[in-house]
Amino acid sequence: MTNLEHIIATSSELGAARAMEALGLTSGELSQRQALKIYGTWFRDALAAHRLSPVRVEDGRAGTRWFRVVDILALKVNDAARAELLQPSNN
Repeated sequence: MTNLEHIIATSSELGAARAMEALGLTSGELSQRQALKIYGTWFRDALAAHRLSPVRVEDGRAGTRWFRVVDILALKVNDAARAELLQPSNN
C-alpha cells in the first residue's frame, strides 16, 4: 500500500469513527492495551513522545488508560500526510 493509499484508508476510518461516536453507537474509546494490539509500535512511539494522552484514567494503582479512537486516527493521518509531503519526488 502506498503512503497516499494509507492516508485515504486512515481518513476513511477516521470519518467512520467520528460518525459512530456522534450517533452514539460506540463510546469511541479504546483501552491502552487494545490500542497497542491494533496500532502496535506506532502507538507506543506516539505515547513515548507524549503526542497522545488518555481521555480518562480509572482509579487504582494500575488504572486502565482510555484513548479516543478519533484522536489516534487523526494523529495517524497527520503523520502519514507529513511523511508524504517530506518524501522526495521521483522526477
